[in-house]
Amino acid sequence: MDEILLENREGIAIVTLNRPERLNAIYPGMKPSLEDIIDAVRTMDDVRALVVTGAGRAFCAGYDAQALLSYSPKDTGQRSLHEDAPGPWLFAQLSVPTVAAINGAAVGLGAEILISCDVRIAGEAARVGWVFPHRGIVPDVGLGTWLLPKIVGLSRAARILFSGEIMDASTLLEMGLVEKVVPNQGLLEEAIDMAKRLSTGAPLAIREMKRLLYRGLERDFSQHSEDNAETLRRLFASEDFQEGVRSFLEKRSPVWTGR
Repeated sequence: MDEILLENREGIAIVTLNRPERLNAIYPGMKPSLEDIIDAVRTMDDVRALVVTGAGRAFCAGYDAQALLSYSPKDTGQRSLHEDAPGPWLFAQLSVPTVAAINGAAVGLGAEILISCDVRIAGEAARVGWVFPHRGIVPDVGLGTWLLPKIVGLSRAARILFSGEIMDASTLLEMGLVEKVVPNQGLLEEAIDMAKRLSTGAPLAIREMKRLLYRGLERDFSQHSEDNAETLRRLFASEDFQEGVRSFLEKRSPVWTGR
């Protein structure tokens, strides 16, 4: 059985971490890797958005602790654990909107995975924690110390990271880490519906907005404003812009080409 499943459901890619017997824990060298899956989604021209979830009763229990104890790159010829980890932006590097459907425990790397998604929805069984201080390390991918404060604010991020607290669904909502909490039995459908709503606009515009959104975290406003203005000029010349205006005037649904 594949350890990471990829399904295309009418233009919505669904990625399912699929090691339920190990609470979907990731082990060093796990193949197909998350990077492999991300690369596969990039080649799916009809995909408009993506949902990430876990099989069984967990989202992702982080790195498999048992596998880590026996992991020795020097002896096995494998890459180091850091080199073998998924890329630094995980699902944020995709150009389409991404939604995390948090169906259960998401700790360590599991927490890093879910904040790499644009939007997060929690099932009532969701439990999330950056447990790294209790393992004597910092967040392995670095998103907890980079993206988390931008999502929930510096003070709340400090509380979450320093304490290693495992938060329940209501706390996740209070912290602003998730958009909503829903019953687990309807979680995936809710996440798919959210993914559809995030992707009804022009694909080209959404792709460029997502690029600007994340690039804006890395530079000053002057650089960002210049890029935004240049992007706007390019989009004014696009087929999707013409279609957006024409469909509005003709009072009909737009037919996007992504060009």
